[in-house]
Amino acid sequence: MTFFLASSQTQRHVRKESGKYPSKNTPPIVEGRTGVHRLKILLVCVLFWGIGGFNPAVSQQTQIAIVLPSVTSGVPAGDVQYARSVAKRFSRMLGIIGFTADTIEESLLSKAQLKSLKLIVLPLNGVVSTQTTSLLKNFVADGGKLFVTYNLADTVAPLLGLQQTDWLKEESPGQFASIELNTPEIPDMPTSIRQASWNITVAAPTTPQTKVIGYWHNMAGESTGLPALFLGKAGVFFSHIFLPDDILTKTRMLAALLGHIVPEFQRPLAKRSIEMMTTVGHTDGLEALATFVGESGVSEAVDALETGKRLMEKARAEYNSKAYNTAITTARASREAFSKAYFLSQSSLETEGRAVWNHSGLGAYPGDWDSSAKELAEAGVNMILPNMAWAGVAHYSSKILPQSKTFTRYGDQLAQCVAAARKYDLEVHVWKITWNLEGAPKGFVEKMRKDGRTQVSATGKPLNWLCPSHPKNVQLELESILEIVTNYDVDGIHLDYIRYPGSHACYCEECRKRFTLATRQQIDEWPNAVLPKTGKYGDKYIEWRPQQITRFVRLLHKRLEEANPDIKLSTAVFGSYPACVTSIGQDWIAWAKAGYVDFVCPMNYTEDTNYFTELLVNQLALMPKGVAIYPGIGATATNSLLTPDAVVEQIYLSRSLGVSGWTIFDYSLDISETVLPALGMGVGKSKAKATHVSSRLNQDLQD
Repeated sequence: MTFFLASSQTQRHVRKESGKYPSKNTPPIVEGRTGVHRLKILLVCVLFWGIGGFNPAVSQQTQIAIVLPSVTSGVPAGDVQYARSVAKRFSRMLGIIGFTADTIEESLLSKAQLKSLKLIVLPLNGVVSTQTTSLLKNFVADGGKLFVTYNLADTVAPLLGLQQTDWLKEESPGQFASIELNTPEIPDMPTSIRQASWNITVAAPTTPQTKVIGYWHNMAGESTGLPALFLGKAGVFFSHIFLPDDILTKTRMLAALLGHIVPEFQRPLAKRSIEMMTTVGHTDGLEALATFVGESGVSEAVDALETGKRLMEKARAEYNSKAYNTAITTARASREAFSKAYFLSQSSLETEGRAVWNHSGLGAYPGDWDSSAKELAEAGVNMILPNMAWAGVAHYSSKILPQSKTFTRYGDQLAQCVAAARKYDLEVHVWKITWNLEGAPKGFVEKMRKDGRTQVSATGKPLNWLCPSHPKNVQLELESILEIVTNYDVDGIHLDYIRYPGSHACYCEECRKRFTLATRQQIDEWPNAVLPKTGKYGDKYIEWRPQQITRFVRLLHKRLEEANPDIKLSTAVFGSYPACVTSIGQDWIAWAKAGYVDFVCPMNYTEDTNYFTELLVNQLALMPKGVAIYPGIGATATNSLLTPDAVVEQIYLSRSLGVSGWTIFDYSLDISETVLPALGMGVGKSKAKATHVSSRLNQDLQD
């Protein structure tokens, strides 16, 4: 699981851290089998390639522009880059509700471009040039609207009837946890949204036309009295950026706001809502959905389908009578009913690993692992992969690694997690991040660097990663993991970041020494002589790097076998193979063929169903017999935000291709409120404990 790293002042302020389908009764295909089973996989793949993923249709000509800050206006390059990622998320939210947006760099904005626009989005514009300010004034005077987030430039604030009064960083965790909205005049507006922000811009209205329509509340549900959302004659200001948590509710809020401030948008918004009513999961329209529901034989699913049909007809009638706002609400209710029918029609498998990653190491409810374990079990999940340690910090009582702030505040998270998991019959596979020193105490990192144990880029830049070629780093990783399996009743170890950060690393002196010894070459020009493509020994170095990672996996496998042969070893890996071997030194197919790992979780994070299937088919074709693939489904990953039916669709596709399980990223309140209920209706209805592929294969041979 990979995250962006903050690198500039604004980032430090804003960011905290980083067809037809086989019958559902078709017997599962075990990974790695050849002959007929492999042919089945390929045939299924051909069928799937004809089915499109979630690709929002364009409902109207582009009338929205996202204006990015420019370095020519005095904005630091790092802030400009981060603004692009913020703008990308905003653009994706617009895409969900049927709009496209032109992305324009501020320095290139012209009067001619404004003529066709109804809305301009300023996603993170701390400074706005005099020329752009003039263009925005004229745009607003002509009836155009603004949607501004986080940065409230002095020249932009008056256009919205606002003035910035402060900038606040959270004084305690959870101070800015949600926003309560009070907008009876805006149809289909949610009453609250969740967003775990860590700082906000504080502003105040300067005109009667600008009103506060949302206030920040803390995690206890208490109002902070601090405004979160402003609505004025010229548009909207949100006091932080839109984060990916609770994204579906935020997207609904965005649609409601746009329909309110730009009435011309109501018709395309309603049209989009009606278009999306029957695009549920892998089914292609109402006929396919009805067939799938009918084949399930689940009466409750049939009832939900009929409810969806009635609401669908009502929504269409409302649209035809130009009651667009009402049509949007009804169409959303129709899709919810159709989704329920889809969820209820799914089957459950007895021998399947149904897993979730948990990045926080706290479950969905900090300080309450029992509630997390209970709801996971009720949804049919049988494996939890909690992130309990990085390379330089631990959430448990470690004598090897420094203890985290999470440990200090909430206590031993691994002990609490294991206790709760045993109560609800969940397997615990401890997610251990290797090499990456993110979150480690400054003193620990400095000591590692002073001792020559951290990575160095090709340009000589120090990196906060331990070098895998250094024997002491290998020993540190081994000891910290063996400490876990010795002191805690866990079922497995799950390695992440088991790789290099990229092709730009590592070129430290330890690497130079060990590469020289391994190749028996005299290398005078370091690192130029070993750089990819240009270096004399570049190809040899590309081959050498994966060997350092594989060495550690081999050693860990051996040590775990000696300590407890029942402990399973798994890895989170890049989905594109063999590209990851050369780019990050991660040869996970070699680990599987050597028998070092029991299962792998390729991070196939994508909203594109075709690409998800293509990745998985390639992975299955390469995987040896006896090693399982639990494809990673990015429900809330950086590069994929999936609706619950899209998550269930990827599970359905994975099962149809014969995998032995799946892993969802990332268990949090979002997953708790949206995905788990969907799983519990059908996919995870059986509470069976995971049976690993190795066990299944043995049983198959006995039969």
